[in-house]
Amino acid sequence: MTNQPIDKKKELILKTARELLAKNGFAKTTLDDIAAALGMKKSSLYYYYTNKDALLEDVMKNEEDNFFASVSQVLNQPNTALEKIINYEKAKFEYIKNTIKLHEMSTNIILEFKGKLIQHIKNIHTKEIDLIKKILDESIKKKEIKKCDTKKVAELILTISEALRHRELYYASFTVSKSVDFSNALDEMIFALKLIFDGLKV
Repeated sequence: MTNQPIDKKKELILKTARELLAKNGFAKTTLDDIAAALGMKKSSLYYYYTNKDALLEDVMKNEEDNFFASVSQVLNQPNTALEKIINYEKAKFEYIKNTIKLHEMSTNIILEFKGKLIQHIKNIHTKEIDLIKKILDESIKKKEIKKCDTKKVAELILTISEALRHRELYYASFTVSKSVDFSNALDEMIFALKLIFDGLKV
């Protein structure tokens, strides 16, 4: 560890913390656990983070950056507004599904983090609204859709998307395996998007 650059050490701390938090939840994960998993003295970990909340803050900021870097790529393709938003939702559903699967996150832990990190969730929501609003505004300029309150439409799209995923997480919490299947939710999301855009046709 001592030969690694400072930024590499921090990156490793965030990766390890992310894995432990995803597996055990916030309440059951301690700085001692994270230090032990890293093979690092707790005092060394304190050099970077003096408390668990500060570490969680950076874990979530890093996750937020990774999320937008992953899903925003589909928006650069020369498609219609509907195709762009459908592809964006597909990428988002896939990213969330893979994150849950990779870290074996239980539905209870996911819901715990939602309560703990409401401000981060709001920040992501705001960025998503801006992304979708921009797509809709460009579509109006191209006369693909009629003039409308693009912010409200963007908010509606995100509300439906979040509600469908939350429903699947809720249902999964009652199953023995706790595994989440977003396939039906994604199909319904695409259906809802097509209905919305049918109503916006010029």
